[in-house]
Amino acid sequence: MDELQKKLEDALALQIDNRIISVASNKEGIVVSLREAGFFQSGSTQLGPQTIPAPAATVKIIGPEKIDIRIEGHTDNVPIHNGKYDSNWELSTARATEIIKLFITKFALAPNRLSASGYAEYYPTASNDTTEGRAINRRVDLVILISFSDAGVPTPTVIAPDAIPSVNAPQ
Repeated sequence: MDELQKKLEDALALQIDNRIISVASNKEGIVVSLREAGFFQSGSTQLGPQTIPAPAATVKIIGPEKIDIRIEGHTDNVPIHNGKYDSNWELSTARATEIIKLFITKFALAPNRLSASGYAEYYPTASNDTTEGRAINRRVDLVILISFSDAGVPTPTVIAPDAIPSVNAPQ
């Protein structure tokens, strides 16, 4: 993973220097953090064409690897007020999903390698008490997961409808 992180840092050096991306490791793998200011308009999921080079560089490096990627949307703690999203949960999830669509449609990543999560304001990396901190918290994280198998994203356990206990089951 150290070698992969170094490749990502080299490929994204300009964006890292401009503070619109950061690359760090954690216990799950490598986190490429895309700052809202560099990728999204406030309250929007629309990616501008100027944002494509960073995800393209990321996919060029991680695409050939057998690595799963979780895309996490994050917001600050200021409630959203627009006609499209009723909550920061919806905005954060929609942004993560927008990145997944980009990875699948433009860069042909296999969908079974990708997952999306929306965390709203609940996992800040900076204080929400300042304008600067809130700006840092508005981000989409690409979590490149450490994988010890080639199995891909695990398939969820499915419970058959007849196996679901009923609240009003006869006794």
